[in-house]
Amino acid sequence: MKCKTLTRLSAFLMALLMGLLSVVSCGKENDGEKETVTLTVMSWNDNFRHMMETYFIPRHAGLMEHVEIRWINDEIVGYRDNVLSRLNAGEQIDLFVGDHEMAPWFTGNPNVASLRQLGIDESELTAQYHYTRVLGTDENGVQKGSAMTAEPGVLLYRADYAEQYLGITHQEEMQERLSSWESFIATATTLKENSGGKVKMLANSAELWHSVETAMSGLWMTDGRLSVSDETAAHWLDIVKQLTAADAFLGVTSFDDNWYNAIDSGVFCFYSAPWLNKSSAADSADITTIFSSAKRSGISFGQFKTSAAPNGYVFGGDWLYSSANSAHKDIVGEIIRAFTCDKEFMRLIALGNMQYVNNADVNAALGELKIANPLLDGLDAFSVYQSAAKSLEFAPPSVYDASVSKLLLNQTRAYAKGESTLEEAVYRFRYNVWKKFPEITDEPEKPVSEQPKESSTQPNG
Repeated sequence: MKCKTLTRLSAFLMALLMGLLSVVSCGKENDGEKETVTLTVMSWNDNFRHMMETYFIPRHAGLMEHVEIRWINDEIVGYRDNVLSRLNAGEQIDLFVGDHEMAPWFTGNPNVASLRQLGIDESELTAQYHYTRVLGTDENGVQKGSAMTAEPGVLLYRADYAEQYLGITHQEEMQERLSSWESFIATATTLKENSGGKVKMLANSAELWHSVETAMSGLWMTDGRLSVSDETAAHWLDIVKQLTAADAFLGVTSFDDNWYNAIDSGVFCFYSAPWLNKSSAADSADITTIFSSAKRSGISFGQFKTSAAPNGYVFGGDWLYSSANSAHKDIVGEIIRAFTCDKEFMRLIALGNMQYVNNADVNAALGELKIANPLLDGLDAFSVYQSAAKSLEFAPPSVYDASVSKLLLNQTRAYAKGESTLEEAVYRFRYNVWKKFPEITDEPEKPVSEQPKESSTQPNG
């Protein structure tokens, strides 16, 4: 009997203890206490972190109260492959940033979540620029990336040089002189003659590629096979050859010290996107933009005007993605929604950080404010880019586009200098594409002229 009594007493005490623990536990839940969760966020610079800490977290204190962010900042070189390696290894990357050139790799990866999986509905994306959605969408029509910024490209040209060497004082007339490749090349020739060779049309031919490359987007692939067009290759090669003959290139590398110096002296126009000429409080200490470089010297500051390039193009931009196995899709979805769908929040970023955000309605409203950009002699930059962004239409790029384009660029110098014929340059391009991707393309036919020596080594160009 004694043993039974002790057993019953033990059972009673255990039940009482469990009840007390349950009450305590319920009390914690009722008090609203939550466990801290950790979000892993990857980028190649601090720009997104700055905007999170400056704009998002203070305005979403309730959501972020129990959230810690583990920031992983990689160098831009190798960043894409590092993200893919982590995704393919099953790591949980809750949020990561990608630019327009990384898009086909990220959208095509099955370990990247769709926006719908993050709770973002199609109806929330309608004010985004069409081309940003194209770049964030996979081959099955599923949007995975949502862009914070839209980076439509224009030409910035020196208004003082236009007047001095071309006799042009009106933007509309300059636009006409830059609107087609024929008129662009003719303008470069006139500039050379009238300046005595002192002023070049562009810093280098690589800048020209931004415009041509966007027009070529999606042209290399047909039904899963590389379909390299002779006409497309010849179009690019001929443009560069004619501009080389016009002595149009200064020959400095973009973004090095000589390039920044060229902004002030010796170059007529630059391919530019909003991130390259934005003005903000931070620009006084940041020499990574045309705006701040010109401001430092004062020589060309306020001397720039804008024109559309012969081809509309996109240069840069920040798309937000999440891994499919993120355990915090609700939080990630709210962050992406704020930066890429919420008009009030995006307007705040646009005004506070002079970002050209990915929302046509917001940018149209800001254009009505006529906010002066001092680099552009007081011109309203929002209206300029609104016009450029609306005109952008192109096919989604494939993961092969960058490699194929590089092989075409390798042939540019030799042809431009007359060291090979157009037929030879196009053949060498096609031949090297075949050597690199024999499983999805065909060996090209030999040209009429003597076939170049076959080699797996890509020719220098």
